[in-house]
Amino acid sequence: MKTTTKMSNSTSHSNQNNNTSTTYKQKCTKKVKYRDKQKFPFDVMLMKFAIVVMMVLTEVNGQSREPRFHSRRDVDNYQWPSPGDADYRTFVFNGRRYGHYSPIEYGSKTSGRNIPGLYPQGILRDELNRFEINNPNSGQVPFPGILAGWREDLQGKERRDSLTLERDVFVTTNYGQVQGFKVYMYDNPDPKSFYRPYHSTVDRVMGECTVFLGIPYAMPPTFEGRFKPPRLHRGWQLIQAVDFGPACPQPIRFTGTSKGVNDMDEDCLYLNIFSPQTGAGVAQKYPVMVYIHGGEFIHGASNLFQGHILASFYGVVVVTFNYRLGALGFLSTADENSPGNYGILDQAMALKWIYDNIEFFNGDRESITLFGPGAGAASAGLLMVAPSTRNIVKRVIAQSGSALADWALIQDKYRAENTSRVFGRLLGCSIESTWKLVNCLRTGRSFHKLSNVEFPPDVGTFPWGPVLDYNFTVPGDDWYDGWREKDWRLLAETPFNLVKNGKFNQELHYMTGVTTQEAAFFISQNESLAPYYEIDMDFFNQKIREHVFRYNYTLNPDGVYEAIKYMYTYWPDPNNATIIRDQYINMLSDLYYRAPVDQMIKLLLERKVPVYLYVLNTTVEALNLPDWRKYPHEIEHYFLTGAPFMDVEFFPKKDHLHRNMWTDNDRNMSHFFLQIFSNFARYGNPTPQQVLGLHFEVAYQGNLRYLNINTTFNSSIMLNYRQTESAFWTQYLPTVVGVLVPTYPPTTEFWWEPKEPLQIAFWSMSVICFFLIVLVVICCIMWRNAKRQSDRFYDDDVFINTEYDQDSRTVGVDNAHMITNQHGVKQRDNIYQYRDSSSAKTLISKTPTDTTSIRSPGSLAMTQKSNSQLSLKSTISFTKDSNGAATTYTSSQPTASLRPPRNAINTTTECVTSNGLAVVVPPHLPSYPIKATEEENLLQNPRDPTALSKTSAQSEISYKSAKPLTLNRTTTPTTIISTSTNTSNLLTAPLPYVPQTKPQVRTQVIEGIPQTSV
Repeated sequence: MKTTTKMSNSTSHSNQNNNTSTTYKQKCTKKVKYRDKQKFPFDVMLMKFAIVVMMVLTEVNGQSREPRFHSRRDVDNYQWPSPGDADYRTFVFNGRRYGHYSPIEYGSKTSGRNIPGLYPQGILRDELNRFEINNPNSGQVPFPGILAGWREDLQGKERRDSLTLERDVFVTTNYGQVQGFKVYMYDNPDPKSFYRPYHSTVDRVMGECTVFLGIPYAMPPTFEGRFKPPRLHRGWQLIQAVDFGPACPQPIRFTGTSKGVNDMDEDCLYLNIFSPQTGAGVAQKYPVMVYIHGGEFIHGASNLFQGHILASFYGVVVVTFNYRLGALGFLSTADENSPGNYGILDQAMALKWIYDNIEFFNGDRESITLFGPGAGAASAGLLMVAPSTRNIVKRVIAQSGSALADWALIQDKYRAENTSRVFGRLLGCSIESTWKLVNCLRTGRSFHKLSNVEFPPDVGTFPWGPVLDYNFTVPGDDWYDGWREKDWRLLAETPFNLVKNGKFNQELHYMTGVTTQEAAFFISQNESLAPYYEIDMDFFNQKIREHVFRYNYTLNPDGVYEAIKYMYTYWPDPNNATIIRDQYINMLSDLYYRAPVDQMIKLLLERKVPVYLYVLNTTVEALNLPDWRKYPHEIEHYFLTGAPFMDVEFFPKKDHLHRNMWTDNDRNMSHFFLQIFSNFARYGNPTPQQVLGLHFEVAYQGNLRYLNINTTFNSSIMLNYRQTESAFWTQYLPTVVGVLVPTYPPTTEFWWEPKEPLQIAFWSMSVICFFLIVLVVICCIMWRNAKRQSDRFYDDDVFINTEYDQDSRTVGVDNAHMITNQHGVKQRDNIYQYRDSSSAKTLISKTPTDTTSIRSPGSLAMTQKSNSQLSLKSTISFTKDSNGAATTYTSSQPTASLRPPRNAINTTTECVTSNGLAVVVPPHLPSYPIKATEEENLLQNPRDPTALSKTSAQSEISYKSAKPLTLNRTTTPTTIISTSTNTSNLLTAPLPYVPQTKPQVRTQVIEGIPQTSV
């Protein structure tokens, strides 16, 4: 009745709006007619445009919300936007982020029900109606999750009595109050009950559990939190945990309503709790089972695992959580800019939150079991030995995964760094330095772009994963506000060494298993092989080549290729296509899953850890999978979620499940896995008593017993599963190769590209080297100048002995009579310079081309040089003492300019005048003509001194160079004239007459030794 009244009121309201708009149109029409009479066509067109705009605005104002966000009664085929769509949005309600996914007929189920946790019990229904989304007068934000209506994906199929059952649950934790809800189960997994959903037309409640969805366990890793470890949540007053939190960003091909991932956002650090009972009065706390989803660290979400059956019928508290994936979770530059491991640090933070708060949900904090497939199993193994979480983890169930796998932990930091650089280059970010790369990805790219980039890594199979932070530089305590140095650390040692050294919880129990066709998804996801998915020998060989190249067995790639090919070729029929496909799947299964699992088992057995093994050789019969992938990776998922006992509305639509599709074997296997997993979490033993006639036996060294699960009727205990194949990968190949050294992609840094810090270092070293080279050149020039000066004073100085004759060759210079002469000491003259008047005998002796010289004592110890070199390097000087007057020629020209040509070396350059004086002219000076008579006389009588004395006075010249040689010390010898050049360049001029005097005797004391010169 009230609903009818409400509809009539809304109808009258709409009629009133229509009448108002009609009146407005009539007024506008009158104005238009008036303006037509005035004949203003432009104004008429403008008025018509205004009328149309007003009509559109009136229609828009009549709508309460944008239809792309919410459902409407008028639209039945509306598709909700999926993550990655242009119109996809999320919103924040009461301090928590939700998606805009709403149930069909949103708001119609809220009439007559109290809004849980927000309003008192006696509130009127009319007051509730104003919060309906289809109410035009409602301006409220829509309620999230089940608060807005019945959510079949959260509560299951709606039944006739569903709205009458108890729903709201409140729990107070260390961080604040949490509101959850109850979910009811309408099937019983116990085979002894013999219940089937099609036996009765009336559904009965068989079990119940309390569900808390979307509890934040850390601060949102957005803005400054991107590429940083998680931070503890600050807490809240009341939070509505009534819907799954958004999944962490991942490629959009894994998201969408049909795939179970309704929402996606960077604010994704939420966990979900499924508890059998949250009230008081529980005699014993329930064991806690923490599920870590798989997905190769690239995709996955916590809401894909339904823990209702485990909690309702098997007495355990199930916890699932999200963690950052892809580049947002594992980008590593191997330095302080982005050390990496954010996703695995999220897992550690979730474990700490569970340890601190799980008791409020009746969970036992001292009995925590980690389990999960693939990447979840590897993560559980890492958390088992991580220093920050090893004391929390008591039991581990690793489904088809191991922490010792190559993809589980990247131990080479350069491999992780180059993967990050390749990723940055794909997004158009600068790779000049790691700081620029991380800053670009943090501030310049949205999480949609970061998560949607898929690329094959240059090394390895999967691009992202945890990194061994050994020898890493991480930010210090004072680098960022809110983060400390210890928050960035995960593992400083390899899991192999940690397990081998026993660095794990001493109460640890370990259970693991694999399937017989683990790697079948490598073929099923290869769309190029559709629809038959057949491969031949060429495809098989090519994949082996790619594997060898990808992991770069550099020492002997051909040998490794032949070894792998030999190991996985079915030699009875090598070209059988079906067997080739099976062998290819076996090769990848052994490499990525079975061999690492076998290696972990043996290490734990050495440390006396109880280990239980199983091999799954059965399938979900309801799925009707082809034979070559009947037992694929993560096939236990349907068994562990209790899919045969739950409403199909809980599961994604892409699985195409329906209620009556499950066989008896599927129900039995689901019960078997649920029972052994819960038993292991409670007792540390999967079968303390037989489950459907099956039991496990603990493994021992050399006796690796495992349960081969075919069906519940023909399973048996077997020994040593695929030991040869596992040893081939873990023992044989590493021995042959030595060590697996990956080849990194070509460096993305060049010396001319980066500006910091490599370019700064390069140009700094270049400038330093340049200055060093200049300094060396300057030193060489200075040394050469000093050497020339030294050679001038000591090595190349020659002295003329004017009275030198054949008899004086054995006599030398007599300095004995200079001892008593003190005048020579006072004079700063060189004692080795012979000062005397030139006689005819001396001048005649100079006529031959050979000039005899006497060296100084210092130069006598040196290696004697040629006469031409000595004369060219020395400065030319001639002194004539005559009563204090002297005629001197000095040349200071360089050596190179004084060097004579080879054909003129033996030509004398001396010119003898008539008064007995001699002048020497360098070859580069201009020459003057010489009188023929003088020249002839000199040539005819070379030893006659009178021939030269007959020269007239006009032919005498006195030549002195512009730069005469200046002696600095009395000990510095004066060079004599000894130059050979062409006679055509002689300079001849009349010299003034200087009277001849007697030789003077001088005595000087040199270094304490008196020396006398004449």
